[in-house]
Amino acid sequence: MVQQEIVRAAAVAGAYVAVLALGEGVRRVLPAFPEISRKTVHLLSGLIAVFFPWIFHSPWTVLALSLGFCLLVEVSRRCGFLLSVHGVPRVSRGGQYFPLAVYILFLVGRDQPVFYGIAILVMAVSDTLAALVGGKYGAIKFDVEGNLKSLEGSTAFFFVTFLCIHVPLLLLTDIGRAESVLISGIIALLVTGFEAIALSGSDNIFVPLGTFFMLAKFTTKSLQVVAWQGTILIMLIAAGVLMYTRPRIFKASGLIAIILLNYAALSLCNYFWFLPLFLAQILYYICILAFVRAEGAANVSGFQVKVLLYSGGLPAALLFAANALPDYMSVYLPYVTAMSAQLAIIGIYFLPFLLRLVHNAPERRALQGSAGLFWPLLTVFFIAGVPLFLYMPGRFQPAMLLVAGGTLSAYVLDSVWRRHRHSQAGNAEHRRRFFCAAAGAAAVYALQRWCGI
Repeated sequence: MVQQEIVRAAAVAGAYVAVLALGEGVRRVLPAFPEISRKTVHLLSGLIAVFFPWIFHSPWTVLALSLGFCLLVEVSRRCGFLLSVHGVPRVSRGGQYFPLAVYILFLVGRDQPVFYGIAILVMAVSDTLAALVGGKYGAIKFDVEGNLKSLEGSTAFFFVTFLCIHVPLLLLTDIGRAESVLISGIIALLVTGFEAIALSGSDNIFVPLGTFFMLAKFTTKSLQVVAWQGTILIMLIAAGVLMYTRPRIFKASGLIAIILLNYAALSLCNYFWFLPLFLAQILYYICILAFVRAEGAANVSGFQVKVLLYSGGLPAALLFAANALPDYMSVYLPYVTAMSAQLAIIGIYFLPFLLRLVHNAPERRALQGSAGLFWPLLTVFFIAGVPLFLYMPGRFQPAMLLVAGGTLSAYVLDSVWRRHRHSQAGNAEHRRRFFCAAAGAAAVYALQRWCGI
């Protein structure tokens, strides 16, 4: 058995070397089109990885192959060879994420080879065709942190992903036709969103893992539940487009990201988890409108994916944790705190613009003196008050005290941090806000466990 595993690993390693050699050949034949050679390697590597559950028995074998591929990609990047992989002008870590995704999928999905194979197919085939279609025919562009993507490429990704999911589900599983169509459509919409906003090649890990886990979730549901999930997604898309394009200050990438986060709250948990997220968005939207009224829409750079990554990353992680934990209630208060703390800290920047809405000068001056103290508490009551009253009526007061304490601690920590690091801007500012909010949420979790709330 061990000898067979070694022989198979050597054969697969040889196949990957041949794929890289083929990619180098394509690059030499078509030097003006580096994306073609890169996607050739990407597609053929993925098609080989599809068969791993039928080739290998041990995850250690796949780990060794994945680490070897990662090492080869990193060394070649540093030394300047394998330009078929590294020759594109944009910054991408997709070559490293690809083998990592394959190993994680094999580790969790080798007992579900159909779902594993679908996830790899989506990563390999959909991504390849979307890049080629977008590069050749992409006319309607949208910006994602400086990277231009196209509506045509995303449309191609959606339809190819739908087929990559629908055909195997029909042919290789017992899932009904209606369920297969709905599941394929919902997952294709969601992973198209993931792919559209992914940065630096991270779609190579988010798209396949998202596809696999959504398949595992949706295929256990009834037709009625799947249909309701699809209805929720369509409603969120419609509401998001309506809310975030008037005034036109939010970028398409931010719109996609917030829709995905809203859907995660409703799909993974329930509307009690969606409500504080929705209220946080309303408060942020009010802040943006105040800024636009004071400074003009031309001075707004637009909603960025990185802003959402740092602002919504912690709530999103807690949503997934809640979905995986037996007692999902245990992270609800930290989840609410993460959002109220972020908005309290963000409000430091927006407070002067909000206060300009008060036209009476004496009242405005009076408010300015106390705004720094009362803004965090106002944020807590706006975001947490109604959700906690509805969700935890018997423990409303201690729950509110915990969320208020966590929010204030994050707010104070951020204020102290800013005094000692005056020059922080950009990503450093986002990271500071993220870590302060995380500290407040962690303190709430610890106190909650200690108090038994």
